Amino acid sequence: MLALRSGLVICWALSALSVAQSVTDPSAPRVTQRAQAESHKPPDAHLVRVQTITAPGEFATTFFRPFRCDSEGDVYVRTDSGGVEAVHKLNSKGEKIALFEANANPDLKIDAARYFTVGDRGELYELVYPHEMNRYVFVYKADGTFKSAVKLQTGFPWIPKMLAVFPTGQLLASGEEYDADKTAAMWPFTGIFAADGGLLKEVKLEDDEDLHDMAASGDTRVASPTNIHSNHAVDNGLVEMASDGNAYLMRWTNPAIFYAISPGGEVVRRFAVDPGEPGYRPSAMHVNKNRIAILFVEMQSGGKIMKIVDLEGHEIAKYDELKVNGKAKDALSAVFVCYTENPTHFVFLGADDDNRLQLWHVEPR
Repeated sequence: MLALRSGLVICWALSALSVAQSVTDPSAPRVTQRAQAESHKPPDAHLVRVQTITAPGEFATTFFRPFRCDSEGDVYVRTDSGGVEAVHKLNSKGEKIALFEANANPDLKIDAARYFTVGDRGELYELVYPHEMNRYVFVYKADGTFKSAVKLQTGFPWIPKMLAVFPTGQLLASGEEYDADKTAAMWPFTGIFAADGGLLKEVKLEDDEDLHDMAASGDTRVASPTNIHSNHAVDNGLVEMASDGNAYLMRWTNPAIFYAISPGGEVVRRFAVDPGEPGYRPSAMHVNKNRIAILFVEMQSGGKIMKIVDLEGHEIAKYDELKVNGKAKDALSAVFVCYTENPTHFVFLGADDDNRLQLWHVEPR
């Protein structure tokens, strides 16, 4: 759990956030000389808060990854506001306009609900964990009404951690599969599923065996000292769709590893994005058409670097926080929820001194 300015809290699925080392051989991403030069160049501009919108009424300021927004500028956050653990949809004024609650399905007893994504027409897809070994995707209409339950049919026990939906209807789910030895480190698993949940193809990702071996050996860059099954590189990864029709899956490493995966399960490309500093890890990433914005955070100092790359990983821009006398002015939170272009614009979640939820609109200057 990472405490942020004015009481705002973002919860992570890990306990070793203080890791400052880069991932090194054998699993280090291959960073080209061009990429190394780009990653170490000074920032193009500073990120400056240009507008602050305070949400009306009471709202929780403890949130859980991921964070999403849609083409209308609505923000989706998972929290337990009002004692209801659900995904809350907020409009541009911070007003709650829909609630997506896993317990709305009376047919399954739900132990937990985690990662979610939003479709082109506002449908919300959420990974849920019922009180059984099967794993499901719940689909909701744009107004929060429960629509359907899709059972992910792998044929083996596993824990999905992230989800994307292709325009063609297939699902990409990535997480970890149990080893035959239930006390051993789990294996990274990524699959393409039909709209009805049937497994169409397992996707083999180049670095997964090395990341598994690092977790199995107790390497603190990816392993948890309290959970032998956990692999932070997988657990804290993210995935979003881009305008080329591919899903861009990110591993939580330094440099951050990306895979572009097609609806048919082909790995179209692999690239790495280097923040240029060893202590930074990717806190959030969002795709806007053919560009990807990655927010890197240094967990000890709270320092932040925003990188914009194209769909091949080539750096387009690099930003940091505006500083005065060495300290961040209007320090940004790590809750990065929206990214748009023309002009370049970001939205973060924050809180005021009375712990009221705020939407922080941020631009480079």
